[in-house]
Amino acid sequence: MSRSVCAALCALSLAAFSGGAQAQTDVSFHGVLDFSYGRFEPSGTIREHRYNSNSMTATHVGMTAKHGFDGGWTPGVTLETFVRLEKLRTGRTNDDPFFSRNAYAFLGSDYGTLRLGRQLTPLFDSTTRFNALANSVSFSPAVRHLFGSGALEGAQGDFYWNRAVGYVSPNLDGLVANVMYARGPSELKGDYSGGSLVYSRGLWAVSLAAQDVRVRDDIDDGIDEQVWQLGAAYNFGFAKLFGLYTQTRDRELEVRSKIASTGLSVPVGPGSVLAQVAYTTAEGPAVDRKHTTTSAAYLYAYSSLTDLYVVGMDDRVRGQTKGQSVALGVRTRF
Repeated sequence: MSRSVCAALCALSLAAFSGGAQAQTDVSFHGVLDFSYGRFEPSGTIREHRYNSNSMTATHVGMTAKHGFDGGWTPGVTLETFVRLEKLRTGRTNDDPFFSRNAYAFLGSDYGTLRLGRQLTPLFDSTTRFNALANSVSFSPAVRHLFGSGALEGAQGDFYWNRAVGYVSPNLDGLVANVMYARGPSELKGDYSGGSLVYSRGLWAVSLAAQDVRVRDDIDDGIDEQVWQLGAAYNFGFAKLFGLYTQTRDRELEVRSKIASTGLSVPVGPGSVLAQVAYTTAEGPAVDRKHTTTSAAYLYAYSSLTDLYVVGMDDRVRGQTKGQSVALGVRTRF
């Protein structure tokens, strides 16, 4: 996170706690602890038996401080970091900043919310909303194909953008808009833009999301990639059905990919059965890649905040060894 963003965050925090007539300050702490043990073997990799902190949801902790004024204006700050419980370290990797998840200042009002700092991209947000395994980076086929399978297949770059300004509209009779522009890492010259529209009405919801990433690098190859996505979900009562269709175009690598994913969530006993499948084709002058992933999980609701789960995945890329993963774990929210 850049020094200018850090300064903005600190300034807003001080303003929020400075007090004022007819105003209210609220500080809350939140997070998810997800810990599992299992066999992890994506296609083409060596099998590992290990502990993991993101099998269903990436473990993270954070805080939000906000100050409410009359008229609905609410400045505040959100600071969050991922945690690898198995290593007792912050960040998804050692290369992540300390505040590796969201780290932004915001100003909320009846007109929407403006954010400044490190933020989750609208494309990742829509992907997690419209697939049964949500934001499981380790086991969700939709998330893995678009964000965890390399530049030849999915979206390039991280799904958290630095030096970003974002706006989320109020709910307009079921329609919510989310737009973002970022400069990316301070050492690179980048233009990152993205947005989404999500419309929810009763039992169904649809989404349209897109992003454009352009990075100029004087040493390595740059990035010039466009992505768009359609999503839909419908709750039949006995089951909820999800669908996603995504296309990417990378002008630098001369590769186009198409990602189709569908899944469902079915209440069974005290928990739910989740299932999701994704199929991707990537084509270019030197690329002809086909990737299929199928995942299933059972979540047992131990309490309103805690789940016990077992999850498995079959991962196959043409020309590579197939991979089979399974994990048993617990997830709790606070």
